[in-house]
Amino acid sequence: MPASPRIPDLRHISGRLRLRHLDLLQALHTLGSVHKAAARLGMTQPAASKLLLELEDMFGVALFVRSRRGITPTAFGQALASKTDVLLADLAGARNEIAALAAGARGRIRVGVQPVALPVLVPRAIQRMRLDHPGVTVMLQEGAHDALLASLARGELDCVLGRLMLGAAQAMFRTEVLYDEPICVVARTGHPLARSTRITAAALARQDWILPPPDAPLRQRIDAYFAQQGLALQAPVAESVSLLANEVLLRGADMLAAMPRAVAHHYADLGVLAILKFKPDWSLPAVGVVQRAHVEPAPALARFLDALRGEASALQDSVE
Repeated sequence: MPASPRIPDLRHISGRLRLRHLDLLQALHTLGSVHKAAARLGMTQPAASKLLLELEDMFGVALFVRSRRGITPTAFGQALASKTDVLLADLAGARNEIAALAAGARGRIRVGVQPVALPVLVPRAIQRMRLDHPGVTVMLQEGAHDALLASLARGELDCVLGRLMLGAAQAMFRTEVLYDEPICVVARTGHPLARSTRITAAALARQDWILPPPDAPLRQRIDAYFAQQGLALQAPVAESVSLLANEVLLRGADMLAAMPRAVAHHYADLGVLAILKFKPDWSLPAVGVVQRAHVEPAPALARFLDALRGEASALQDSVE
């Protein structure tokens, strides 16, 4: 069995490591070619090769396997490249926050948002921030659950708001429950069931529906509910988790959809949709905030989290 490589101590590495080394490592990992990486960084190929040799000497292991077709990261190179992406993203975030401070703001945070939190929780939290801590800029990035968590892991986001469904990735993140939220069934205001006071599962099963995709947790709960009633929904008119698309589709035809309670009440208060008098037990994971484990929030993020907690508490009280 070959001996394990002897990794130099941290002082040996930190005393020699420069950002140029990290830029090169990221380019090599992305492009798979010393020549292409050198061109991207505006240096000669011999200079890039020299930097790579310095990196491998620092860590005491081979980071890439060279061949005529280019270079391929070893297990060591893959591990270091993934950490490099996070380090450079954190540095970019720090640079942007300093730029915001220099421009007169008091901080800048990057927030990933799933649709469940966007129409109600996020606007309320930002308004509270605007009143209590003016000058903090909130950058919002809407997206799917897995894509947002991947961005968070790479250090491109400071937190993610949405359903707490982490699974195997739990160890990488720190989670905080904000509130639980039931599901409502909604339709356009003039739908035949909008004024009905006694709605049965059979009546719902006869309607046209907009449903989440088959692999979505809410879809599975809806299908299981009707199956338990001995009923089956017909093929949905559309499969969508876009709140905007669903709202537009519902307003134009007699269809039903399931929405989180706060979102449903948001549209009902606007007079756009009606909430049917039917309370299904279609529970979903709580709405919460996810941060990277072992990374303490910057002051601006801590203020935003406080605003979230305050508005989430008010939403929870309205649910109860």
